[in-house]
Amino acid sequence: MYIPSSYLSRLFAWVSPGIRGTIFDSIHAFADISISCFHVSRETLDQLRQSVKKNSSTNLRISDNDVLMAAITIAYAQSILKHESERTNTGLASWLKSAFLGSSSKNPKNFVTAEAADIRHRIPNGNLENYSGNSAISMMVHSPIELLQIPASSEALTQVALGVRKSTNEITSEYIAQSIHEAESESDFVFRPLVHNTFVAERMMVTNLSRFTFYTTDFGWGIPQFVGP
Repeated sequence: MYIPSSYLSRLFAWVSPGIRGTIFDSIHAFADISISCFHVSRETLDQLRQSVKKNSSTNLRISDNDVLMAAITIAYAQSILKHESERTNTGLASWLKSAFLGSSSKNPKNFVTAEAADIRHRIPNGNLENYSGNSAISMMVHSPIELLQIPASSEALTQVALGVRKSTNEITSEYIAQSIHEAESESDFVFRPLVHNTFVAERMMVTNLSRFTFYTTDFGWGIPQFVGP
């Protein structure tokens, strides 16, 4: 359910904020960062969603977000997984991963997509509509690596999208309470995703701002045509 603790995540929690910031700055200096913008038309998204519903043998509701997250997971995994796995599973990188992250990082069978889920409407009588903080929680979607390595197909998209939907449905008030308890009781809780995303290629984090009312908010110049990060 959660990312396990490791030597490195506990180290980040132990050092002072100043030293931690210096380490992060050094890591960013060597990071290979690229920024891209992709546009999926309403028509294409509807076609993909209908394809998923047609191939699904369950009565689960499939949302636009389920389909988008499935497509992103498959595209990312196929574009980077093989190269990154070779990079992090050989030589010094492999030794560091085993030493700092332990056995949980060795030869994973699943590709894990961590997604941010809004919890405002998931807490009974929570009254979080006016809450302006980061009212979100992480959910984990586990997709078989073997499935993601074959050529993309409607069947593969359906299986991954169903995995996203099932993980979304598991976000109950009990799940949220347990997550909050973990975050409050474990000092390295917030650093675990950072460590694993650096050393484990079979992992991706996704945030989603589509629920925010960007395209209905008018600051005096009219409704925006496009909103980007």
